[in-house]
Amino acid sequence: MNTNATVYPRWEREGRVSRFLLGPTFSFYEVEEIELTGGPLFVASALDTSDMVGQFESERNARQACARDFAQRQKAGESHGKVEAT
Repeated sequence: MNTNATVYPRWEREGRVSRFLLGPTFSFYEVEEIELTGGPLFVASALDTSDMVGQFESERNARQACARDFAQRQKAGESHGKVEAT
């Protein structure tokens, strides 16, 4: 038995983009870091609807907003799974 199994859901970062993965090939949210003169801006989007969740000053805040959005969708019956903000 493999004890190093990948745990889902989880956040994964590649370059300037973080993705919330529900499975090995299914992303649900994306947070893109945009470099600006005054500091980075993090833009969070729901990939299933292409809706923007919001713009944030930190990646942590963007992830928390995605977690709240995911919880609201779960409550409304639009999604499956559980999200943990990190």
